[in-house]
Amino acid sequence: MTVIFALTTVEAMMKHENLPIGFPDIPEMRESLWLKPIIELFNKQNQLIQEQAQKIQEQAQIIQAQAEQINALKEEVRQLKDEIARLKKNPKRPKFRPPGGSKNKNRESNLSPKSTLPAYKTPLKQQQEVHIRLGQVPQGFRFKGYASYIVQELEIVPKDVVYKMEMWEGPDGSILQAKLPKGIQGTHFGSELLALVHNLYAFGMAEPGLFALLRGLGIDISEGQVHNILMKESAKYQALSELILKTGLAMAPYIRVDDTGAKHQHKNGVCTHIGGEFFAYYRTTSSKSRKNFLKILLQGKEEYWINEAFIWHLYECGAEDDLLNCFEEIKGKKYRRKKGLMRLLDDWGIGNKKLQEQCLEAGLIGFISETILRKDQVLLSDRAGQFAILNHAACWIHMERPLRKLKVTCVEVEESLKQVREAIWVLYDKVKEASWTQTGKEEVHKLYDELVKMKSISPEINEVIASFKKYREEMLKALDYPKLPLHNNDSERDIRGMVKRRNISGSTKSDVGKAFRDGLMTLKQTCFRLGVSFFGFMKDWFERDPVNLADLVVEKYRAQNATA
Repeated sequence: MTVIFALTTVEAMMKHENLPIGFPDIPEMRESLWLKPIIELFNKQNQLIQEQAQKIQEQAQIIQAQAEQINALKEEVRQLKDEIARLKKNPKRPKFRPPGGSKNKNRESNLSPKSTLPAYKTPLKQQQEVHIRLGQVPQGFRFKGYASYIVQELEIVPKDVVYKMEMWEGPDGSILQAKLPKGIQGTHFGSELLALVHNLYAFGMAEPGLFALLRGLGIDISEGQVHNILMKESAKYQALSELILKTGLAMAPYIRVDDTGAKHQHKNGVCTHIGGEFFAYYRTTSSKSRKNFLKILLQGKEEYWINEAFIWHLYECGAEDDLLNCFEEIKGKKYRRKKGLMRLLDDWGIGNKKLQEQCLEAGLIGFISETILRKDQVLLSDRAGQFAILNHAACWIHMERPLRKLKVTCVEVEESLKQVREAIWVLYDKVKEASWTQTGKEEVHKLYDELVKMKSISPEINEVIASFKKYREEMLKALDYPKLPLHNNDSERDIRGMVKRRNISGSTKSDVGKAFRDGLMTLKQTCFRLGVSFFGFMKDWFERDPVNLADLVVEKYRAQNATA
């Protein structure tokens, strides 16, 4: 500070500017030759200090970038070692939780909104009272009632139910016979046993375990019969799953999407989850592309429409203005088949394969935007490329996640990381509050501007800040859609069951098995979302009198809209 003040004072004297207050204005000093060398020295030293500071800053950035690269290489080496150990059938590396787990868990619970799922509608319990006598009671004691002690119990009693169907013979020799109840026609297993088998499979038990359990309980059954009990419902599950998806897409104000790895016929694939507050849907396919996601939304339909959504998608893909203007002139054109749009592209001389695929995707998106999804419907995802279409909102948790994985190498980066994360979560709370109350939006935009202006010597921190800047509209989507979640955690929870199923059973071998697994998980998780007992639903299912889950989804969303 003293050097800067002296330098400023001398320069002001030499330029005949106003001197600082209290400094004597001596004309002789202005013309003194001995001041010039001092000023030049100050200037050289000041320039040298600035150059050294800049070099130090550049070196710190290089060191931090190298440290992050080393950490990434260490992680890659660790994964390769684990893969080698797996191929050699060596024991897996133990997983250790980071210290302070309870503290981090509390912080996450404070940042994430509480679940608003309804409670389960469990079956009614039977009440049984067992009176226990004291025995011999000494004289002089009076009876004062009972002390209650409640024990929950479950009875699994195997039994053979023999149905005696009346048979009557007419005068002409014809026979009339009573009919079996609907729930047991065509099967020799009762509804409760079938419901138990499907429940245990849905919650993780494999077929060998089911067979061992049933045989241990005294049920006369074979492994093939266990398999047939499960696979027999595959087509019905799939049909109801598609109806649930159609209903959910029509009623939900926002759609959550996510995916995870899956195997079919020993080949890697992907399981896509589409859900909302009151429904969940699963579909296993071989591809993780945007085209695959669009096919799931289409549910067997296929048309190509040129409209605003078509043109906007091409613009997002980086199409040239001349091409966009050409499509603008024929806006409203509809093609029922892929060949029609391809014929148009050929007539225009568009032979680039990538551009053709983008136009085909845009055509499907145009059709979906007007026939399947509403304009005010939001797609919420982890910002994966295949999901970022139409009216899209990004997940705050996923955008901030790279900062949690960042390994700090110096004090400056640690302080920078702390400031950026603190700014993100303060902004998160403000956005959530503004979304619910529809007030304070100006403060949110101000805080967001401050966040995207932050800088760090860490390239990874700067990349996260740049992502927040690039996807600003998607991160602040909740300001325009009240009560829209800021994270995609519910979708990750829903798809976790499929991950467990994959880890237990591995790969499905037939298309029937794949359809059964997807359908069963759809019904189970939709029951969970609706607050319906899955065991009770499956029991009614096998008694041929189940509640219509699609109708329940409609009722839930209508009730929600009525109270909004």
